[in-house]
Formats: sequence, C-alpha cells, structure tokens
Amino acid sequence: MSPPTTELVSADTFRWFMSIFTGLASTWALFDIVYIIRLVRRRADTNDPLIRDKYFGYAMGIAIGLLGFAGILRYNDVL
Repeated sequence: MSPPTTELVSADTFRWFMSIFTGLASTWALFDIVYIIRLVRRRADTNDPLIRDKYFGYAMGIAIGLLGFAGILRYNDVL
C-alpha cells in the first residue's frame, strides 16, 4: 500500500488543466488579429492617439497569445 499524499491532483491532471486553461485564454489572440485587420482595412487615421492605442493593444494581445501558445508547447515538450 502506498503512503498517502498531500497533492490534490496528479501531475498529469495538473499538466492537462494548465494546458487547456492557457490554450483557451491564448485564443483571444485570434480576436485581436481580426480587430487589427479591421483597422487596417478601413485605413484608420494613425494620427489619432486612440487609434494608435488600439493598434498597440491589439499587437500586445497577439504577442501575449503567441507567448501563451509557445509556453504550452514548451511545457508539454513539443518544442
């Protein structure tokens, strides 16, 4: 009989939970890609500070999402 552990879940369960949770959160980058494409297509005025803030915010969302996906792949030894 094995000794009792203080872990709530196994290491595999934790790995899957974190991968799924981070993967779902990182899909927000897809929305940011759509939003930035819409800004480019309508030729928004880049002299307007609000439009520049949108570009910056969407670019940061895309970067964070890509880092999340890369993190998932590294965490699961794919990369």
